[in-house]
Amino acid sequence: MHMDGAGGYVRRLVWLQGADAVLDPVPALTIETFADHEPFLLAVHGGSCAVIADPTELWLHTDPGREADRIPITDAELVAAVTPPPRLQGGNAVSADGTFSVVFSHGILTQERRYVADLELDTGHRTARWTSAPRPLHPDDFPHDRFGDDAFDDDVERAVSLTASLRRDGLLTICSEGSDLGSMNRYGADFFTVATIASDGSVAERLWERAGWKRQPGKHGLHGRFTADGEYVILTPNFRTGEWKGRQRLLRLDDRQLLAPRMPRGRTTAAILDGSNGRWWLEHDGTLLAVDDLGLAGA
Repeated sequence: MHMDGAGGYVRRLVWLQGADAVLDPVPALTIETFADHEPFLLAVHGGSCAVIADPTELWLHTDPGREADRIPITDAELVAAVTPPPRLQGGNAVSADGTFSVVFSHGILTQERRYVADLELDTGHRTARWTSAPRPLHPDDFPHDRFGDDAFDDDVERAVSLTASLRRDGLLTICSEGSDLGSMNRYGADFFTVATIASDGSVAERLWERAGWKRQPGKHGLHGRFTADGEYVILTPNFRTGEWKGRQRLLRLDDRQLLAPRMPRGRTTAAILDGSNGRWWLEHDGTLLAVDDLGLAGA
């Protein structure tokens, strides 16, 4: 996304289809469209995607070069059930059943609560509706350790970040990148968790977790997002310190195995963008490419 010089934003979607990657310009939306919200991306089953502009509308993109369809979102009063009404936090959601768990928050300042609300999208009928009010996670279920020193722990209401969600087999799985998302890139995070979440917002099961970073030398932090097929979490370090030295890893959800990708020759510094059904899309020095084998090995 970048400014178009006329008070609007121009967004570009990268379509990753087959062996090709197509840059698709999307019509400019005025700056007011995202004045109060960070756009949220939905990875729709079958290769489409949608961008939620605000709680009342989304833009469905079905094919490269085709103009997006604007779809009103009904039952937005459910979002307003939380006072004050939360804003779209930005991030992405993957779903195998047409119901997406969308992330909201009360702004981007530290220690502001993150919520998740369910959105039902029917691409065939071009309809969308909210099916739940925003609900928070349970911060005490996470290894909260903002300062790495018990003597300096604060007594304000605790919160944890929520940046990506996956709905598969009737379960909600999330990535939490620590307590203070706003300061993570500067000061590092205290933990990173991949977990399934119960309907009341509590942690049902921890799938993978790293904690205690604030009590270790250096700065640490991970960014996590689910692949479009819902099979992996792409883990990207925020810093080049630590045992991974800035290199990405993949967490395979079925067996929770941490895997180290082997990039193609001459592309050792490539970044993994996404993966689906055995095919991986990479970015290297501004070039997009698709590969069928990353030579995944246990990390």
